[in-house]
Amino acid sequence: MATGVKKAAAKQAPRRAKTANRSEGFGDLARQVRPGERDGTLAHSELSHSIGFLLRLASGVSQGRIGSKLDALDLRLSLYSVMLIIRENPGLKQQEVGRTLSIQQPNLVALINDLAGRGLVRREVNAGDRRSYSLALTPAGEKLLAQADKMHVENEAKLAALIAPMKVEDFEGALRRILTL
Repeated sequence: MATGVKKAAAKQAPRRAKTANRSEGFGDLARQVRPGERDGTLAHSELSHSIGFLLRLASGVSQGRIGSKLDALDLRLSLYSVMLIIRENPGLKQQEVGRTLSIQQPNLVALINDLAGRGLVRREVNAGDRRSYSLALTPAGEKLLAQADKMHVENEAKLAALIAPMKVEDFEGALRRILTL
């Protein structure tokens, strides 16, 4: 195994472990508040009836589920999100990607460096502002993103099935109304 590949693999192991631990933590909490559950501290807590708390748990479980799937592609959810925004807005400035996803500049630079280093994204000097970079996916990035999209669609279908018989549009509407708080 080449030295660079060994280093990359060594970097990925702690990242995967962190994602798995976070996902398992939310899963453990979620099990305690499932319908009919009587075991666990949360099962008898007022929190088990808190809409905000349940939204946080549901988000954590959902994010952990898709995160686990993306791990198979050596992608984190943040990298997937960045790649999606770049694909949907080719030529977008790096700073605009950060603003769109609310990612602080130092963190965004690390994400873009990761993607560029793996040959998934390319930076091009912006013609209108030579001090900034425009971003685009490479063919390898497009291919990897297509694989990740399939995983995302499967995850979304599972989530949609879990909220049935409520219509997805109604559930989305309720979530969007919460965002107006």
